[in-house]
Amino acid sequence: MKILKIEIFSPKLEKLREVKFRENGLSVIYGDVEKPKSENETSNSIGKTILLKIVNVVLGTKNSGKDTIKGLEGFIIKAKVKKDAVEYDVEITIGDSKRYYIDGEKYNLTKYKEKFNINRSYYSKQTMLDKRKGLLSSISKKANKDDISVILKLLYLENVESIFMKIKKMQDEIELINKYNNNFKDDISQLERENFNNEMKKKQIDEELNILNDRIQTLKLSDNISEIAQKRAGIDQDIKNKNERLRINNIRISKYEQIINDSKSDSISLSDVEKIYSSAKVEIPMLLKRTLSDVEDFYKNLLDDKNDLYNKQIIELKKVNKKLVEELTKEQKELDELSEIISENDSVREAIKIYDLKTKEKIDVESKISEINAKLTQINNSKNLKSEIDSSLIELETSFEENKSIINKYREYIYKLVKKIYGNDRNPYLNISMTSSNRKYQAMPVNIDLTFDGDTGEGLMSAKFLLFDFLIMNYTKKVDFLIEDSSCFEAIDRRQIKNILQEGIKISEQNNKQLIVSLNKYLLEDIRDIQDCIVLSLNESDTLLNIKF
Repeated sequence: MKILKIEIFSPKLEKLREVKFRENGLSVIYGDVEKPKSENETSNSIGKTILLKIVNVVLGTKNSGKDTIKGLEGFIIKAKVKKDAVEYDVEITIGDSKRYYIDGEKYNLTKYKEKFNINRSYYSKQTMLDKRKGLLSSISKKANKDDISVILKLLYLENVESIFMKIKKMQDEIELINKYNNNFKDDISQLERENFNNEMKKKQIDEELNILNDRIQTLKLSDNISEIAQKRAGIDQDIKNKNERLRINNIRISKYEQIINDSKSDSISLSDVEKIYSSAKVEIPMLLKRTLSDVEDFYKNLLDDKNDLYNKQIIELKKVNKKLVEELTKEQKELDELSEIISENDSVREAIKIYDLKTKEKIDVESKISEINAKLTQINNSKNLKSEIDSSLIELETSFEENKSIINKYREYIYKLVKKIYGNDRNPYLNISMTSSNRKYQAMPVNIDLTFDGDTGEGLMSAKFLLFDFLIMNYTKKVDFLIEDSSCFEAIDRRQIKNILQEGIKISEQNNKQLIVSLNKYLLEDIRDIQDCIVLSLNESDTLLNIKF
């Protein structure tokens, strides 16, 4: 999917700006501004980043609630996009995820993404709107499993990715067991001893119940009353069993709900941080606020994924409980009717009373047996998962060996790219490999990193991130563009920025890709280096929408 043109309208349909992007090669949004004198100041007030955010909305990012572009709610975006050689006219209202139009036909955001086959997990790795924190993540130095999974797919290492995700799933299960259950502190032999004693006690109670059953059946009653008494005993037993199931289910529901509530209470939101700053009478810098918002989103999504799993368990248990209650209501009514029939018979009443007491005792013993068995099962599950991880790590090693040639191709590409930009003294090394760690049941199974020799300063780090993005742009067919904000170029030497842009132009043109970047004047040695690629020039007097952001 490519963006050919963007038109921005006010809520009153006043046309404020039109920008045309090159279908292939470099398109520059140029900021004719000087470098701020203080690190606390920002030059991002003329609308460059806002325009990239608008482009990102057209590319299917979230567009409502807290994800609305600040200050632009209700503004209308008209765009011409190209997908699979077909051009489409798109109209989107900022802040409204239900009003998307493609060639005049209305869609919501979900259907819009389906129409254009938009995969946001892929797009996010080629859309950099903030200063990066890590090679694979814009919000964290440490990549999570989703970051690694997406990069492996973009680089066509699907077999490595599938084994990696299988291992991570098992690691996550072990983590949950260890985090929410302390049963592993129990001694296995002691648990087995308790279980044996309870089984023996249950066996004794069963024998006593059989004797009581025989007594009820042999009471000198009419055949009719005897059959009623037996039927009543059976229904009563069934009711007790179902009530116990209800009790156990409710305990499980309460446990899951507690986990969900605990996860909510442990988090601190952006609004909480804003209150803290407000109490201290300190204004939060806009860049920090955006960063905090991204971090909040990241951890919220992580908690939401876990909470969704527990919510599904709660829903399923409540469905089972509803069915049990319906059955219990019906059986209790029948039990009451049978009890009324035999209520006057003292012998039957006495036998039933004893039977009920013994049945309750049996339920208590069975509950203890179930609890111990659950502990033993969890211990065995953890052992089994570790054994499966061991086997999967061997699979992963084999998969890396099978993909050695393609990884070396990426490695050589980065090496040659760095040599063109920095010369021969950097010795870059792209590492895509299994993680070497003795914490194999907790550590991320796959490591992706890019290292240089020499200076490890901020400028080289930013350049490293850009070159990794170029690698993906050069090889993946799953994304038609690369978007980089001017913040991604900060601290890089201007001579290297020139070289980086020249390589970016080659890569994008050779691969029929769009390279859209925003750049400030002070980042360039000579504007003539990118003069022909400028699609929009902004300054303090001519901002994107003639308003400050």
